[in-house]
Amino acid sequence: MLTISKPLSATQAQTYHAKEFTAAEQNYWKQGDTVPGEWRGRLAERFWLAGGVGADEFARLAEGQHPQTGEQLVRHRAVHEYKTEDGRTVAPVEHRAGWDATFSAPKSVSLTALVGGDNRVREAHREAVNVALTELERYTQARIGGNHAAETTGQFVAAIFEHDTARPVDGYAAPQLHTHAVVFNMTERENGTMRALQPKSLFESQQFATAVYQSHLTYQLRSLGYEIEPGKSGAPEIKGYSQEYLDASSPRRQQIVEAVARSGFSGPEAAQIAAHNTRDGKQLLSPAEVIAAHRQIAAEFGNQADKVVAAAHERQRSQAQERPAGQRTQQAHSAVTFARDRSFEREAVIDERAIFVDAMRRGMGETTYSEVRASFEARIASGEFRIVASDKRGSGRQFTTAETIKSEKEIVQKVLDGQGRAPQLMPVEQAIPLTSAPSSRLARTVGSPFAWTATKRKLLPSTHVSCGTSTTATP
Repeated sequence: MLTISKPLSATQAQTYHAKEFTAAEQNYWKQGDTVPGEWRGRLAERFWLAGGVGADEFARLAEGQHPQTGEQLVRHRAVHEYKTEDGRTVAPVEHRAGWDATFSAPKSVSLTALVGGDNRVREAHREAVNVALTELERYTQARIGGNHAAETTGQFVAAIFEHDTARPVDGYAAPQLHTHAVVFNMTERENGTMRALQPKSLFESQQFATAVYQSHLTYQLRSLGYEIEPGKSGAPEIKGYSQEYLDASSPRRQQIVEAVARSGFSGPEAAQIAAHNTRDGKQLLSPAEVIAAHRQIAAEFGNQADKVVAAAHERQRSQAQERPAGQRTQQAHSAVTFARDRSFEREAVIDERAIFVDAMRRGMGETTYSEVRASFEARIASGEFRIVASDKRGSGRQFTTAETIKSEKEIVQKVLDGQGRAPQLMPVEQAIPLTSAPSSRLARTVGSPFAWTATKRKLLPSTHVSCGTSTTATP
């Protein structure tokens, strides 16, 4: 799944880069002594960033500067200290460097890749992260300021760092495959100027990017011969692991859950605070020591990862070839149809990301995200889905359907046709004072529930009544 942090200050980002993101103790299946990281995003190409993530380039981007020249691209807000009523001096937060978007593999996937030693699973995680990041970037927006709507730019620059262990609990660093993507606080407008990001666009796309990651990961794992079952929140879990082994390999999660319970609070913010307050210091252990600890716990539960990997190899050898493209296309079509029916039975206008989330969850493992999007775009071209001219400032396109528009027109026409045909409930002079009366007095005065509903709506003779949600769609 994808989690997005609160904004990192420039100092925080640079400290995390040195002590967290690139630290040797973060990655025991590493090449060399540090985690070099990689550049991602259309702006990375624009800045000619390639290869490992250098500390100098990272620091300049964290300050809103050009990574090569140091030119200031994003203006810093002036920081003015002030005193509170109780005399405390408060300094506003410094420049927002960016956000840490972390993609975490399900626990069974981490065990299969790291304890079972199937590097193909680790590569599937990497591919899924790259696909999801590309789609997250698609909805990037620039903050314009004032009362101006944000501008969708579809480009950012990010530095990614892959790690394979969780923070240690009582000296044990559990296997946990995850990737940090630091999305820097800058994007380029259509006119070529650089602006700060509108972070709302990132958080609006969080559930969507999670679905893209999980969908791609599931499809890849099944193609490798693994049997998949839905876990919590629909995350793909590899079959073959007992809950006891999964819990034993997740001491960090249990530590956070217990801390949240003790706090008396709940929700993502409570979990984030608990995670920060219960962190053990990172310990620099040798790869041999960490692997030995993993193997010891695995042995206590019957070496389940080894058996799962062996079964997947055998299953892949015996299973039929990949399903034909035509069959996958049909699966994508069916998934989009399901998403359409589910979405538009409740709403008249839907953000495209919500449609994709439902479609990908429906076709999980049977089709790919690219096939789902291709099916959706084809049905836009056919006129089935209609783009809605919306005053919302979200970065995703808004859609309705031809069938929804037809139904609404029929409802409105029925309302118009029925005007003036029903007898008047009471004279206008009596109805007007009652509309401002307290509900209890009004109920006693009017009597019947029908009369109460009518007067609550201020239904007067010849009143124009609109019904349903009005939508304006492009042809």
